[in-house]
Amino acid sequence: MKFLITPDSYKGSMSAQEAAEVMESAIHKVLPEARCEILPMADGGEGTADCLRMCGAGEIVQCVVEDPLGKKIDSEFVWFQEQKKAVIEVAKACGIMLIRPEEKNPMEASSYGVGELINHAISMGCRQLILTLGGTVTNDGGCGMLSALGAELTNGEGQEIERGGRGLMQIKNMDLSVPRQKMKDIEVIVLYDVKSPLLGPGGATRVFGAQKGATKEMLEELEQGMENYAARMNDAAGRKISDLAGAGAAGGIGCALYGICDAKYISGSQYLIESMNIEEKIKECDYVLTGEGSMDAQSLEGKVPVGIARIAKKYGKPVIAFVGMSKGESNQHYESGITAIFCILRKNDSIESILDSAEKNLEFAVENFARVIKMQGKQKV
Repeated sequence: MKFLITPDSYKGSMSAQEAAEVMESAIHKVLPEARCEILPMADGGEGTADCLRMCGAGEIVQCVVEDPLGKKIDSEFVWFQEQKKAVIEVAKACGIMLIRPEEKNPMEASSYGVGELINHAISMGCRQLILTLGGTVTNDGGCGMLSALGAELTNGEGQEIERGGRGLMQIKNMDLSVPRQKMKDIEVIVLYDVKSPLLGPGGATRVFGAQKGATKEMLEELEQGMENYAARMNDAAGRKISDLAGAGAAGGIGCALYGICDAKYISGSQYLIESMNIEEKIKECDYVLTGEGSMDAQSLEGKVPVGIARIAKKYGKPVIAFVGMSKGESNQHYESGITAIFCILRKNDSIESILDSAEKNLEFAVENFARVIKMQGKQKV
């Protein structure tokens, strides 16, 4: 019996690699003769660069950039020398994990460090740039990134706008000629984990602003700022890019990239599924085990479990998803090819306690699933 174990990370508690190893251990505890192949996955957010590095000949390049609040930090990206290809996770420069919870403030948080990472890759002769969007603490429309790349974003008096979401409303003039020149000969692939537009109820601010630290008052100011930014960006681009799928990803960085280069936007999970030859591995297994921190409506937009399930469905392979929590939409998840969803939370508790016990809870759930499989095998005999 063969299991393909291919989870995403459980944000705040387990990396995809750690989760896969827990699942494998739990299976072998009950079914010691079972064959397990583990393939940690990502959806265009955290962990994507590592997944791509492991399925190629990539190396880690370290450099110093500014974090979301302007402090110098050590960061990194993945570099493939032969192809002159860089894989940059924007979260490595403006990720939610880079600052303390009490410091979260999208009015101040900036994506400037992302532009610094891109500049570093360009200095190495980058010919292909893969940017993974997700896990950011910023809501600045990518203005910080644009500034680091040389864009001129000024107010009515010709002064540079403030960093962070606060600067969005200040934009009166936008000159993107320098970043466009820098990016013109580079193939840019953007991996997103959500298809959010920039504005509106399903946009960057309304959907993700609160979890980045925005108060109700901030949300209104940020949305108004994004509307001003969108108008300026659409004018600068000569087309309406703010409504495009993925424009709202990573606090609007997706929109900024639309504005400065002819980027190709791809679902992060789909790109990794193809790069890691997942379909062939699904054909060869008996069960697929996957999972993520939260399974909800956004999971249908390109998250790992649903992406895996849609392929497995073609070959009649059962897909078991172990998730931190499941919020509605279960029928749609089942229709996508997921056979069963197991929530690993065992009791109502504090967030800290839930995160601390995530590995044990995952092990418990997978072990009990394996016991059912073992019993089915005995009944067949």
